Amino acid sequence: MHKKPLAPHLFTRRSVLAGAAGLLAFGNATGTFAQQRKAGPYFKTKDELDQSLKTFGVGSWDRSSLLKQARPTTILSSTALEDKDIPVGASKIGGAPDMPENTDWPMRKPSSSGKRDVDVLRKLNAENPSPYYQQMIAEKEPLANRDAPLAFVLQFDLAAAGPVDPDIPTDGRLLVFFDLVLLPWFGEQQAEKSFSLLYLPAAQSELKRRPVPDLGMALWGERREGDTDEQAMRLPSARIDPTFSYTLPGDGSYPMLTRYPYPQEPPHRAWLDALTSGPGDGFQFYGWPNFVQSDPAIDLGAEDVKFDLPRNDDYIRTIRGLAGPIENWIPLLTITGYASDGVDFNGGYYVMIRRTDLRNKDFSKAVIVYQTD
Repeated sequence: MHKKPLAPHLFTRRSVLAGAAGLLAFGNATGTFAQQRKAGPYFKTKDELDQSLKTFGVGSWDRSSLLKQARPTTILSSTALEDKDIPVGASKIGGAPDMPENTDWPMRKPSSSGKRDVDVLRKLNAENPSPYYQQMIAEKEPLANRDAPLAFVLQFDLAAAGPVDPDIPTDGRLLVFFDLVLLPWFGEQQAEKSFSLLYLPAAQSELKRRPVPDLGMALWGERREGDTDEQAMRLPSARIDPTFSYTLPGDGSYPMLTRYPYPQEPPHRAWLDALTSGPGDGFQFYGWPNFVQSDPAIDLGAEDVKFDLPRNDDYIRTIRGLAGPIENWIPLLTITGYASDGVDFNGGYYVMIRRTDLRNKDFSKAVIVYQTD
């Protein structure tokens, strides 16, 4: 989790929230069977979820066990829309945020990631002098060595989501900011303040659409052809609409990893492979995400108790013994893609928070984890 991720790509591909890359056999089922039968995309009740699992041959005992782990979830569907056409305070990704005038725009400290990038560019330029390398050094070096505003990612109206967990507020708004310019390593997030999750209670003063400040460079350091400075420094805007559904833990989640360690497969493997998604789906609030890799809560919980996890046959046994700190971390927001023909996250962003911090409404302790395959 401390490795720097690859930068997301800027080209056309709509990511989806649910669905696995490969179709595996389950029991007497075949890959063709899984392709022919689809599940979802939404399950309004546990009865609907139970019937769907039954259709895929999951036995009654396994269904009962899985349904106990089902989580209420708000699936967030997006529709591309000009920022000016999205009402102030509405849920959205990209564009400009809606905040009270007296709320400071989140800022990061000097960036270690940016400084490393400059070192690499200098070496490349020494080996093969290039105006491109020289221009990138001239832009990145001063930016990496100073404070700079974070990029606005999204805002979410909690009242529109409805109740999904007793510890999550049902009013106010969450705003996500992240350094999408220099892309910090996870281990540098806290010291450099490169991620910020703001909670604005509903009782706060009037919201204003705030202009996006100069971030120093385009998002991901890549300006798309034809972009103005303003367009280059913000994500294309899209409205977000909520839909309630129950979700189940996938095979990368802590419960499934510990109960069905490799080479075993969870009883709903074929069902997971057959999950579908609705148009524009690519976010979710709470619930069980479809992790690109393994559950981020595992590493986060281990770090909380300063435990260095083994990467060998003792791994599963070890994480079983760390259930308390691991299960204290929950996925609050999942971002994998949205209705934009210009942005591909090339993976998933997971906003994680300790339940103990959530109960205290201390959103400043949340972290963001990026996973890519």
